Amino acid sequence: MKKTAKFLKNILLITFVKVLRYFIKQNVTRDRFLVISTTGLGDTLWGTPSIRSLREQHPKGYIAVLTSHIGKELLENNPYINDLFLLKKPLITSLISLYSKLKKKKFSCILFFHSSQRIVLPFVYLLGAKKIIGTEGSNKGLDSLMTHLLPKKPQHEIVRRLEIIAAVTRKKPAHHRIEIALNQQDKKNALPLIDHLLDRTQPCILLHPGSKDLFKRWPSSHFIALGNLLSTQHKYHIFITGNQSEKELVLQIAANIPNSTSLIDLPLKTFAALIQNMDLMVCNDTGPMHMAFAIKTPTVAIFCPTNPHLCGPYAIKDYTVITKKKTCSPCLQKKCTNPFCMLQIGIQEVYEAVLHQLCKSEKFALKSLKKLS
Repeated sequence: MKKTAKFLKNILLITFVKVLRYFIKQNVTRDRFLVISTTGLGDTLWGTPSIRSLREQHPKGYIAVLTSHIGKELLENNPYINDLFLLKKPLITSLISLYSKLKKKKFSCILFFHSSQRIVLPFVYLLGAKKIIGTEGSNKGLDSLMTHLLPKKPQHEIVRRLEIIAAVTRKKPAHHRIEIALNQQDKKNALPLIDHLLDRTQPCILLHPGSKDLFKRWPSSHFIALGNLLSTQHKYHIFITGNQSEKELVLQIAANIPNSTSLIDLPLKTFAALIQNMDLMVCNDTGPMHMAFAIKTPTVAIFCPTNPHLCGPYAIKDYTVITKKKTCSPCLQKKCTNPFCMLQIGIQEVYEAVLHQLCKSEKFALKSLKKLS
């Protein structure tokens, strides 16, 4: 019944906006692009190589992004973007207030990277762009509102977005690595967070134990055991981070790792600058993992049950992915209340991965080799 009701709603919505579109004059401008990316941290960063490639292939073009609060914070100061438009809540009110502003921009092409909000595609359909390009099956049953639909296939999310760009430019995109634009103030804001360290010769290790989805989390007891190994045996500096919803988790882990530092709900760019000051990060498959990739901080990433080939590191160096096969078929994903598949990844395996990753650093190679022997 739910599927039938959703199907009927989509039919009515498609019919309604197509009738409205009949009365909207199509834009005849060129090289004016609107990127749609209104979801989370990782999704936003996955689009940065495409935006940079688009800018280099259209240096005098106009590029705007319709994005979320997180996206706006991440993309501010991005040199390849002309304007950012923020999608707020309530959605309908926000879209109505944005319509005239966006309509005046006379976009020639709308690039639909990703949106969790069903109403966004019908909304941008009414902006009068000649082309709306997206991926088949990623639009909540509203594929027919796309003018150009690319086939869905198993590929990394960065590649999927690059293919959307290639459909516009007809050229192979030149950039594949995600990036964050940090300014000097962002970097200065992070310095007080590490100023208390007396011995700067020892590595700084950041543990990020949380994730938006509980089924992606390595057990907190494992993070505690790992942190104790690194802190007590090697005297490494341990930082534990999380957002406000993860406060209890962060404080619990920090309380069980002597001399560790807990940091909660940092501003996004300050958090990115903190990660940049770390010698290594250990985390689940979560947004901050992609931040570490973007700013080239060595990372040990824990994956299960998600697929690192689709949403893990791409076109980067200095990382270790630890992954295991799913234990349940089908995977319950967000309905999972006890992600025991994550127990397949042992403390010793992650501990050794941390030391091996530090071995790659010229700064700590000799010390880490001695500890491994």
